[in-house]
Amino acid sequence: MHARRNALVLLHFTVLLWGFTGIFGRLIDQPADQLVYTRTAIGIIGLIVAGWWRGFPILPNRHEVWHQMLTGVVIAAHWWTFYHAIKISTVSVAVACLASSTVFTALLEPIWTKRRVLPYELVLGLVVLVALLLIFGLETQYRDGIIVATTSALLSAWFTVVNGQLIKRDHAGRIGLYELLGATVIIGLWLAVDGNLPPPLWALPADQILWHLILGLVCTSFAFVAGIAVMRQLSAFTVSLTVNLEPVYSIILALIIWGEAEQLHIGSYLGFALILLSLFVNGMLARRKKPAPVLV
Repeated sequence: MHARRNALVLLHFTVLLWGFTGIFGRLIDQPADQLVYTRTAIGIIGLIVAGWWRGFPILPNRHEVWHQMLTGVVIAAHWWTFYHAIKISTVSVAVACLASSTVFTALLEPIWTKRRVLPYELVLGLVVLVALLLIFGLETQYRDGIIVATTSALLSAWFTVVNGQLIKRDHAGRIGLYELLGATVIIGLWLAVDGNLPPPLWALPADQILWHLILGLVCTSFAFVAGIAVMRQLSAFTVSLTVNLEPVYSIILALIIWGEAEQLHIGSYLGFALILLSLFVNGMLARRKKPAPVLV
């Protein structure tokens, strides 16, 4: 009983940490591509240390490493669009749209695995579409951010479906490590060609160094390992349902920190509530399905 309670506390703390990723995206004074590059580079170091500490394999699996690194390219695109959406809109707008990724995953999975589409998945997909159109119609000043954040949600759904296949063939920790490596390489090449590589971490102001380290080590490396560890005590349904609270935490934190600057129209919150309701309904209806690991 104590072990399960402790796992629940750790799970909620982990989801709260993921909720902070959007907050740090606004606090860190760097373009989205530089931010992703620094986050993934720090995350790699953290996962190598975690692999040594937790004992999971960190040497590449030659049969899977290229699949993992290519998936990392999709993850890099997901994070870039997510942080870019925050830069051109608000944290609340970005996470509200990103919350649709779980339902998009349910719609993309049949295409990837060649199973039939379930009727409730189509209904939930339509509900999410209506919710996004509602937010898009009300938050006219943030339409570019909404489009970019929704693209980020689709990319998140894409790599989640792929990870659902990769996890059957390798350890989650090693998958995460080489996905982060793939993300770092592609973003690093992009920045190098553009002549826009970020300055070394130690050359940044103290507060920026702190935000980067928390984002890379705590919200990425630690949260990833913790998200795996709780599965020893908690059911997949409990974990998947709790993770859906991440956008709620992000919006509440953003409202506390930035107040009116993060407030949306009342109707937009209705749209977000519809998306959140779809997430919970999808989780309940699909509770017997094996979950795929997700990087936030």
